[in-house]
Amino acid sequence: MQRQTFRAMGSEMMVALETTTAATAVLAAVPHWFAQWEQILSRFRSDSELTRLNQQSGTGVRVSSVLWDVLQVALDAARWSDGLVQPTLLAALEVAGYQDSMEGHAWGQEMRSQSGERVPPALDQWRAIRCNPVDQTVWLPPGLRLDLGGIAKGWAADQTARRLQGYGPVLVDAGGDIALPVARLHGQTWPVGVADPAHPDRLLGCLCLDHGAVASSGRDYRRWQRNGQWQHHIIDPRTAQPAQTDVLSATVVGPSATAAEVAAKMVLILGSRAGLAWLDAHPAFAGLLVLEDDTIRYSERIHTHLWKGNTSATA
Repeated sequence: MQRQTFRAMGSEMMVALETTTAATAVLAAVPHWFAQWEQILSRFRSDSELTRLNQQSGTGVRVSSVLWDVLQVALDAARWSDGLVQPTLLAALEVAGYQDSMEGHAWGQEMRSQSGERVPPALDQWRAIRCNPVDQTVWLPPGLRLDLGGIAKGWAADQTARRLQGYGPVLVDAGGDIALPVARLHGQTWPVGVADPAHPDRLLGCLCLDHGAVASSGRDYRRWQRNGQWQHHIIDPRTAQPAQTDVLSATVVGPSATAAEVAAKMVLILGSRAGLAWLDAHPAFAGLLVLEDDTIRYSERIHTHLWKGNTSATA
């Protein structure tokens, strides 16, 4: 097994490639791919293409293929999540206090919001974005700005996995968005540990997958205080505020890292009852939820992926 680890997009990244041939050169190129994508997609960079698009809201802007592709994935996610996961929540994140990258700083500190104003609910705001596929032109309504956040990491994991799978079975972990498109050699499964949000150095269990993807969404890590109250980065567009939910973290198995990322965020926003019902109604997904009171809840199909030694909690 050949590995490459590096840091990008504010997260730890890891690529594992199971191959009988030398793949040093292609693995060495992976951090450069992520650096290029981050330069295009980061809202925290003043010179990124996404920042320039946000600054030109109200006018049509021709964008690169990467930004076009990721925006289309984000808009597709908004459609199938009924607007629960969408790219138009940057203003709400800033008002909550998440204005700048926390790279190199500790989460949990006091952060100030950009203004004391509330942002209105934005469940259907994404529908106003206009995209022309003929020339890849994007028009944002005046004042509307995008944050591609988790979608960008899921897309990057899927994109990297597609590029590398010709060299052999591959696992790409982009900050917790994990893509494993094909089974390992000799019929082995990919083991994916599920971290305990209360004790990040411990595992709640282990998922064993032939292929697919896994993603986790939680309000246990990226959180901070504003005016003495805890805030986090999962915005509920129905309120334009950090989601009030009984789910502390959600880990979801899905067909792609992007889809699993969106589903995990949906489940967290919906809460355990509606979130589990959604998972059980969609055969392509399965999930494990950790609730605020440390209870663990399982969707119906997650047991087919869990290693047998990790199924003792009450579903």
